[in-house]
Amino acid sequence: MATDSEGPGRYLSRGASLAAATVAVLSLVYAVFYLFVAPSAQRKGDVDAFFTSYLAHPTGLRVASLCLFVSGLLTTVVYAALHATPGTLAPSPRTWILALGVVSGVATTVHGLADLVDTDKLAHTYGSGDAATRAAAAVAHATISQVDPRGLATFGIVGLVVFAFSRHVRQRSRFVGLLGQILGVDMVLLFASSAFAATVPILITGGLASVILGPAWWLSVARLLHRERLMAR
Repeated sequence: MATDSEGPGRYLSRGASLAAATVAVLSLVYAVFYLFVAPSAQRKGDVDAFFTSYLAHPTGLRVASLCLFVSGLLTTVVYAALHATPGTLAPSPRTWILALGVVSGVATTVHGLADLVDTDKLAHTYGSGDAATRAAAAVAHATISQVDPRGLATFGIVGLVVFAFSRHVRQRSRFVGLLGQILGVDMVLLFASSAFAATVPILITGGLASVILGPAWWLSVARLLHRERLMAR
């Protein structure tokens, strides 16, 4: 087992604890606005129905995209604190996991910003364009994102990072360790479902990640890091 003489420190623990709690709240807000506020047409493959629905009811996807944008940045702070927390992973693999976490967090932020800007732009182009313009907008909408293809970073890599850091701190908190490993597996399955465009599995794994497992894990991490801050005094 790898050990460390120092933890994340009082200030990093405090900032990361607040960041983790905020990510938990944003996860729930994302779920509410994506699954319930945004009409079902915006979660299906009919391009005309998607753009028509979005132009009439853009709030759901806009708020969901903002949640991704903010939470992506906040997760990098949490990963930095978990990296500095004593646990079972040796320094080298722990640093590699931190690097993956930072990359996935930044990619999630870019993903959210791209969805917020590009979707709105394409929808208005589609709504006001002629047949050729609409066809071009439809092709652009159907094209796999180059920023985060099929949620590779947002779901897949984040799942691996959460799984690894949960194993790292499992001796400090069995609950964080077990719940995080379950969440990590669920998010990898969510990425696989997204890669194959399997709607029902996406809704199941995505719902679990954003409504139940994700908020519970991020809140438990916030509590763990708060405890680390008290110990650092």
